Amino acid sequence: MPSSADAIFAKRFTSAFLRRLLLCICSLVLVSQLVGAAFHKHDATEQLPDCVACQLASQPLADIPAVPPSLLAVFLLVAYVLARQPRPPAVVLRRYLIPSRQAPPAPRCAIR
Repeated sequence: MPSSADAIFAKRFTSAFLRRLLLCICSLVLVSQLVGAAFHKHDATEQLPDCVACQLASQPLADIPAVPPSLLAVFLLVAYVLARQPRPPAVVLRRYLIPSRQAPPAPRCAIR
């Protein structure tokens, strides 16, 4: 009869193996899509809208707006000043160090 520790180990091993297998399958699908998109060939007479890879490749990239250097300098100065501000230390309550009560409360009048 297998113990509960063996069952837990088998469950963890199985779930880790299944996760690893799923990750490998997803990686293979991604690589096959990238290879298929990169190495496709078709005649120049064919319509480009029919080919998804050609549509994606022909999309112009969005221009990133230029940032003036003075604005960048102000941003870096503010970031530097905020990073140098002193922070109060994090206070951690240590309630877990005090054991919980394990005895019943003492009676009000002591019987001797």
